Amino acid sequence: MDVSVCITTYKHEKYIKECLESIFAQEFSGTYEIIVCNDNSPDNTEVIINEIIASHPKGSKIKYFKNVPNLGYVKNTLFSFSKALGKYISVLDGDDYFIDQQKLQKQFDFLENNSDFSAAAGDSLVIYEDLDIPSHSFSQHKGRELTKENMTDLKIAQTSTLFFRKDILKEDFPTEIISADRCLYLLAGCYGKMKVFEAQLSSYRQFKDSISKKTTYESMSKDFVIIPFIKKYNPNYDILKLKAYFYYTLMSYSRGISKLRFFKAAFAYFVYNFLSKFTLNPQKVYLIFKWSLHTIRNVYKREVTSLQKQS
Repeated sequence: MDVSVCITTYKHEKYIKECLESIFAQEFSGTYEIIVCNDNSPDNTEVIINEIIASHPKGSKIKYFKNVPNLGYVKNTLFSFSKALGKYISVLDGDDYFIDQQKLQKQFDFLENNSDFSAAAGDSLVIYEDLDIPSHSFSQHKGRELTKENMTDLKIAQTSTLFFRKDILKEDFPTEIISADRCLYLLAGCYGKMKVFEAQLSSYRQFKDSISKKTTYESMSKDFVIIPFIKKYNPNYDILKLKAYFYYTLMSYSRGISKLRFFKAAFAYFVYNFLSKFTLNPQKVYLIFKWSLHTIRNVYKREVTSLQKQS
């Protein structure tokens, strides 16, 4: 099997058909399977999937699993990977869909011909499902070839564009984390480079609830276990960059974070970011200092309403 398209789905009855149809529409010369892992959806997601399996000419490509009780997003994602037989894994959320009919072919061909790359991704089209916001591009790294030095950058690519070699996966991949996507990108960086295609390969749906929904400080803190996991498989990862990266996510994505916790996370981000980029050039030191403070101020402005409520 060449490619396993791994789909995690929960309460996606409105979108799962479009998701699956976008895979069937792929113009791919190799062999592929579709692993669909339904995390015990309470809606009609399962009914729709079973109808497609029974009626679609390519329905037999789908291997369907339902978790009872549900596993949660990270464990369900890893469960989908465990069922994959493909040499490569393509990730797709059940409410997203492939835009480019050559997506699998482009990424498959690239990795087949470039053994020093462990993964490929691309730009995506951000679609605001229930908000009056125009769709736009996601990736800030379009057309680039990234190394482990870049894997802590922001907005590399959205997960539904990710395509990677299955053999990079590890049995001790952390399960009690929030950010399976961040861990996957960092893990890919342990074994090679990542190509980010210029083209928009997949959609990325955003919802009013998902935009405002942020995990707690305590839950977000669990992602720090990713650091020793990544360092285990590639000790050459810069520990300062890794710490700066996860302190940034802690201050940026924690819901209802107090001012005290925010400034603790911000201070740690500032220190590790500064040290990771330190140079003896005074002008560059000034720019690092200035940009780090600018980043913190921007995050604070975005979160100020929440912070004031907690103070």
